[in-house]
Parts: sequence; structure tokens; C-alpha cells
Amino acid sequence: MSALIGPLDGAAQVRPDGWLTDPLTTNPEHAAAQARALLHRHHCASPGPVRCLSARYRTAVFALGDPPTEILKRYGDEAAFQGEALAYQLLCDEGVLPELFSVHDASRTLVAEYLPEAADIRRPGVFEDLVTVVATVHTAPSRWHSDTAAAMALWRIDATTVPPWVCTPEYWKQLLHMVAAAHGDGHVPLGHLDLKSDHARYRDGRLVLIDVETLRPDLTGIPDLVTLAYLATEHRILPPAEVRRLYRRHINQLGAHWSDPGLKAALVAFAQATGLRSLHGADA
Repeated sequence: MSALIGPLDGAAQVRPDGWLTDPLTTNPEHAAAQARALLHRHHCASPGPVRCLSARYRTAVFALGDPPTEILKRYGDEAAFQGEALAYQLLCDEGVLPELFSVHDASRTLVAEYLPEAADIRRPGVFEDLVTVVATVHTAPSRWHSDTAAAMALWRIDATTVPPWVCTPEYWKQLLHMVAAAHGDGHVPLGHLDLKSDHARYRDGRLVLIDVETLRPDLTGIPDLVTLAYLATEHRILPPAEVRRLYRRHINQLGAHWSDPGLKAALVAFAQATGLRSLHGADA
């Protein structure tokens, strides 16, 4: 059997090169020149030096200032831009993201706080902080202002439909039923964070997440629990079953009502619905 490709192998389809119709330049100098023009035109910013941190066909990231105080993110993929912009809107009161300074929809760019201090998830207590942040994201809909809740009503779990890419719809329906039982019928199943060890940073001594462009209001938090188990195994932090119990403790403290058998059953239903190749021991 071939090696797994990432924590959600099987549940996430890898797109082939060339799928993006309007890719960004991958030349760092060209990318930086374009970034300066975009900042001047759309963000009213005069940040000083602009340094290209990464130039990929799908996204580009630039440090602004010397020393850097802000970053500019530019997206070639509309869905990625919308995901990140949505995350900032839906999680603005939770303290789990950097500060957002400006967004420009037409150019698919945003300017946010530059956070250079990485959080080492292998250090004592840091992985638990990461689990707390993830649980905070998953329960954020229960704390939304009424205006936000009304705007997101179409994504409520009692109104959502089975995504067309799901392999086995009946298992997806089982998953939604279990998530609704744990969070309530009015819950928006927020999840699918791009959880990687280098995406955990410190802001004023508190752990936050960067690069949340994959966040969606229809996938539930279960894939994030799978990824947490994968990270804990990869970095030899905790046994995956302990990760599940840690997640359950923190998410229930924030208002959910997961039982351990229910959480295990939800993990299995997610794998059966999506074709996920491994739960990385999270259901043990």
C-alpha cells in the first residue's frame, strides 16, 4: 500500500497542476513588484519595504515593513480568498486569528498582522493550547452576534445538504445527525482548518492560527480532530486516543455535548462518508 499523503488523504482530492485558470507569478521579484502596486492601489498602505515570503501559483505572501509589522496575502484561487476572508468575519471575536487590517475583494488580497513567533507544538502544554483554539473555532457559532447568525442561517446543520463529492451520503447524514446532537440543530458546522505545525503562532503570548483559507461552514469539525491526531502522532506528542479525549474535554467546556462513543462514531462516519484512508488512531 502506498504511503498516506497528508492527514486527510482520500477525503480531500488533490488538484493537478494547471487547474487554476489565472495563476499568480512564481517569480519572487515580479510578485513583489505586483504586490507594491496592489498595496498602493487597494490598501492605501505605505509600509516601507515589501519582501516576498512565498510566490506560488495559488497564493503569495509578503512581509511589509522593516522590521515587518504586516503581511499581504494574494490569492489566485477565488475559493481560497473567500475562505480566508470568511474566517476573519466569523471568528473576529474569538481571539484565534491575527488582526485583520484590510481586504479587497476584486484583487483577492488582504493585509493582516505579521506574527513571526512560531509556537512549537511539541513543547509541554502547547499542543493542548492548539486543541483549545480548534475547539474554540468549532463552537464559535454558538457565540455569534445575532446579525452574523442570521447571515449564516443557510448553513445551519438542519438546513444543509450532502455535498456532491461525498462518497456515501447515508454516512454523511449520520455524521450531521451526531454533530447536531452534540451542538444543537441551529449549529453551523464550521471546520476544516489548515492545521500544520508552522501555522500555530503567538500573538501577545497567546496561540493563534494563520493560513485559515480552507475553513468552511459545511464540513463539521471532525476533519480537524483527524488532523490533530495525525499531528500528535507525527511529532510524538500524545497517543491519538488521548487527543480525542483532550478535544472532547475542551469542546464540551465550550458548550458542546459530545460523549466519547459519539465522537468515535462521528469519526468513523466521516471516514466512511468521504473515503478517508486513515483516522490515525483517533477512533481507538
